[in-house]
Amino acid sequence: MRASSSTAAFEPALPPGVEPAYDMALAYLEEQNAISRKHVEALKAAAGPTPSAAEAARIDRAEVEAWVNDPSTRRAFRATGGKGAMDKAVMRHLAERAWRKDGELDLVMQRVNQLGVVPDLLPDHTPLGAIRLATSEAPVEAGSIQPVTAFSAPPTLTVQFFSHPSTPSAANPNPEALYTLLVVDPDSPNHETQSFTQRLHYAKVDIPLSVLSGEVNLFTAPGTEQVTYEPPAPARGSGTHRYAYLVVRQGDVGAVPARDNFDLRSYLTERNLTDADVVAATLVRGEWTPETDAHIDATYRAHRGEPAPVYGKGPKELRYGYPMNAKAQRADAIRQAAFDNVLAELEAMQHGHLPGESEPQQQ
Repeated sequence: MRASSSTAAFEPALPPGVEPAYDMALAYLEEQNAISRKHVEALKAAAGPTPSAAEAARIDRAEVEAWVNDPSTRRAFRATGGKGAMDKAVMRHLAERAWRKDGELDLVMQRVNQLGVVPDLLPDHTPLGAIRLATSEAPVEAGSIQPVTAFSAPPTLTVQFFSHPSTPSAANPNPEALYTLLVVDPDSPNHETQSFTQRLHYAKVDIPLSVLSGEVNLFTAPGTEQVTYEPPAPARGSGTHRYAYLVVRQGDVGAVPARDNFDLRSYLTERNLTDADVVAATLVRGEWTPETDAHIDATYRAHRGEPAPVYGKGPKELRYGYPMNAKAQRADAIRQAAFDNVLAELEAMQHGHLPGESEPQQQ
């Protein structure tokens, strides 16, 4: 996979003869590149039209070595970030290096761990591609709190892979694989358990992606929607919600998952997958505000068939208007037991005896 041009077609910053050292550097680079390109061609000839995985990896490494110091290649990457040229190993190499070293990967991983996607949804996460989220207005920083009105329609979500999902061949130099997109809210209140549960806001399967698909919006890409998009609608008093966007290397498609009481770990297990098959993950956060109250209520009515609840002022049949975590539930059980004991003592005193004493026998 040759880069777009070589130093032979490179427009130098200085005309020849102005700076001899500069001319010598260009000549040296072209000489070394020519040697590396011959090595690449020799590897390709030895591998034939259907190289093994090991042979394909050696060819990719040799192509990176051949072009990584080529001035025209470096200039093209600075200008485009590699867009439109991800079929070239050197462009993927430069893009991955920038993703790792310029802070984009670090930020996503910090937010995924700091905000509890690991371990609340996944036991661990090792991304294999750069995942990027944007609304119609601007790119969205991972983990940031966003107005939920900006997500009333599906956002733009892209994933740039830096390695082929399977071994390329002469007939198929950029192989595709199928992926699943999930959007999950792990902070959905559950009235019955007075805790939180996961809610599935979107599920789409059979999305074909390759190293060339870095600009493809996964929401509009080919595929099959199993669960239609439901906009985020954090109810008043339910706190800040996390909305996780997960790209999964597809296994068994399985049955259509339920929107309510979704469980990501069970979903993966049922499809013979593990957390390692979640190849990219990011998240945004949303919360109720007075400005979004009408939007959230309309979303509830449209997608759940009921008005948005208000936690903290819950229905009369609920003792508490908001979900409690396990620690709070234990503390509440202790308080309830003490309260019940006091009531028992008062009732016993009204009958003229203390708890533990036998009832006075009638004469």
